[in-house]
Amino acid sequence: MSDLQVYKSNDLMMAGYKLSVAENRVILTCIAKINRNPNAQVTDQVMYTVTAREFAELCGITMKVAYAELKQAVDALFERKINFIDGPERNDKLRWIQRANYLKNEGRIELRFATDILPYLVAIQTSFTKYNLRAVVRLSTFNSARLYELVIKSRYTGHFTALLPLETIRFAMDIPDDQYPAYADFRKRVIEQAIKEVNRASDINITSFRPKRDGKRIVAIEIRYEEKADFGHDQIQEDLLLDNLPETNPEVRARTKRAAAKPKAEKPAAEKSTKKKPTVIEAEPQAPKKPSRVKLGQMPTQAEIIKEARPGETTEQVVQRILTRWRAAEHELS
Repeated sequence: MSDLQVYKSNDLMMAGYKLSVAENRVILTCIAKINRNPNAQVTDQVMYTVTAREFAELCGITMKVAYAELKQAVDALFERKINFIDGPERNDKLRWIQRANYLKNEGRIELRFATDILPYLVAIQTSFTKYNLRAVVRLSTFNSARLYELVIKSRYTGHFTALLPLETIRFAMDIPDDQYPAYADFRKRVIEQAIKEVNRASDINITSFRPKRDGKRIVAIEIRYEEKADFGHDQIQEDLLLDNLPETNPEVRARTKRAAAKPKAEKPAAEKSTKKKPTVIEAEPQAPKKPSRVKLGQMPTQAEIIKEARPGETTEQVVQRILTRWRAAEHELS
């Protein structure tokens, strides 16, 4: 799941729309699931599925939060629109989806993209931007996700500098002109907050930004950024961990069962001790002490990880916290 890629035409990247964090996460996850095989025929009849479990793991949230976000997204997405400006006389409005289902008992949602939006998502060969899905779905604000998209359009030109007109930022984030009209307020409430979140959770670091003026009026900002060399490390560790849990990997489960069923080899007779043991007074028989899970090298099960997870934690962080508690408990008993 860590290698899912989002493809958007640059027209869609620059379009204007407003989504909640949950809605944006769902839309991007479904975009990343579009079949990119050039021979595949993708139509508006394709249904895309997102389960609560994969959504929780992808976004770094608990299952409880995942269920709530999926339901909220399905309830609202049908009414969300996208604005495309094509010259001073034309403003096109499109819907994201034509159908959405929330299947509570199955722990998943389904949706179909609207017919008119597909050309901006499917079979785009030129003038598009691609990025790692996980670089955005862990951002906690919609504005930070949109700023990230505007910035990385320049990534594939070989330049790590983006010049963004303020009106472009406002339009992309659907922020009206009368909201934070002063640049100082817009910078503090929108730009700086979005940059802070992008640097925290995405695959780039915005190292600086400076205003650009037209006379005395600030009309744009120039952003410089760099890629994070270690982005995705935690996700790789999470995937490896889940792949090695018996609950999630049939091969590991089979090996575990075979190892448990394999009889221990007896020592050859020549190696058996012939020394007579002294007579001892036998104590009351006690049940053998069961080795701790720490000594056995066991890891928390997936059910334990989900139960113990806190909002915002990665799987690796949850596992380390559980193991620390186990070791502390073992130390107290020793």
